[in-house]
Amino acid sequence: MKDEVGNNYLDDLHQIQEDIEKTKEAEDEIGHSIHETAQDIERLQKEVEQVLLKEGLSLPMSEKGEDTKSYNGLNWDDMFFLSNNPILLDHQIKNEILKKPKLLPSLSGLDYAIVGIAGFVASIVDILFVRLPKDIKYLNQYNQKGSEFTAWLRTLGIDENGNLHPFLQWCEDVCKVPYDKSNDKRVKGMGGKTHRLLSLGHDPLFGLIFGLLDIFNGSLTAIDIQGNFINIKTYDPGLTKKLLSPFLWLGHIVSDVCTSMGIPIPGWGFLQLLQFGSFGKKDRTIAEISKWMYLNGYDLRHFITMSVSPAIIEIIVRGYHYLSLLNSEKQLVHSMTDTHADTEITKMESNLKLHKMLFLSHAFAAGGNAFKIFINQGNPLALNISQWIMLLKESIKMTKAVTRDKKLEMIIRNRNKIDEEWEAIKGINVNRNTSVIYYDFFKERNQKEI
Repeated sequence: MKDEVGNNYLDDLHQIQEDIEKTKEAEDEIGHSIHETAQDIERLQKEVEQVLLKEGLSLPMSEKGEDTKSYNGLNWDDMFFLSNNPILLDHQIKNEILKKPKLLPSLSGLDYAIVGIAGFVASIVDILFVRLPKDIKYLNQYNQKGSEFTAWLRTLGIDENGNLHPFLQWCEDVCKVPYDKSNDKRVKGMGGKTHRLLSLGHDPLFGLIFGLLDIFNGSLTAIDIQGNFINIKTYDPGLTKKLLSPFLWLGHIVSDVCTSMGIPIPGWGFLQLLQFGSFGKKDRTIAEISKWMYLNGYDLRHFITMSVSPAIIEIIVRGYHYLSLLNSEKQLVHSMTDTHADTEITKMESNLKLHKMLFLSHAFAAGGNAFKIFINQGNPLALNISQWIMLLKESIKMTKAVTRDKKLEMIIRNRNKIDEEWEAIKGINVNRNTSVIYYDFFKERNQKEI
């Protein structure tokens, strides 16, 4: 019995030894397989590296500029896959599709140089050429010189004795209008020097409305020095004059331009409505200051002089913009394959760039005008209203530009992006290794994004 138990024990031990030997043999085979697999992986890695070098690509680098063969526990191939993960790419594509276009096109260094030159030249012209409407002793202590160009404009239309040119005198005699009253007690502040400021028919712009209405109604529409709208009956000019009212209004305005007081700047009479503010040593309102400015030569003739400053900006910037278009074939000659939307977007971008440059230049010149007022001890006659009007105009254009509907631009941009990617896909050589195709595609896509 004991011999039988011993034999069974020996058989089991022998079987265990055989199992251990088989396990060792399997382990050796697995180790050999792992070694061969590692060699294959290393060989493949070297082949991929050679492909990358051949195609001009480099291995992904860490943020510190280190080779990412082993970075944060990930091999370089893992990093490459993660950077081009289809799930991540889907998220990136959605972000790109929904990304808003640029509000305004960027400017080059030369563009900014032109902006600065235009604004600087305009400021110098404003200070040295535009100056003030006339020589004045401001606040009875500062002698300030007026514009020689405005002084020359005041000599036009009159002779050496101050009499109007015969044609202008004829216009004054023939073109009688019911709103041309130099004195009327019902309009406070109206006199020989102020009646053209207060009566709206004498406005060179809005007078086309109020002047014609006054001629038809035989009335005088005015804003007195207290800011009250007044309409009073004067006389009925008759049917003939009513039919010829536009010519009467124009002839009367022309005859008044060359008189000693001239006619006001367009819209200047409406400043009498601004009965508030406390400026200067005499605590004057805006209405009082505007009246004082008109009485001291701030009329249409000086407005023409002031317009020289913003005109210089318009000439320099618009001239530069046109010349820059000559170097861009896309801007001047559109391809036959371009859609109407592509053409319009190209024109819009060009227009936005132009008005961005104009806005910056006029802002520069407006700052120069503020400096001019400062060096003239705050004299309001140094205000270049023409320059500030142009800045306001360009500010409105910039506001419209940044609040525009950008859906069409997004659609066109995304469509062009799809076309570019499709062309990249079609350019892949399908006879080459799949891994090379993969690298080719992402290489071309990344280079276009850069």
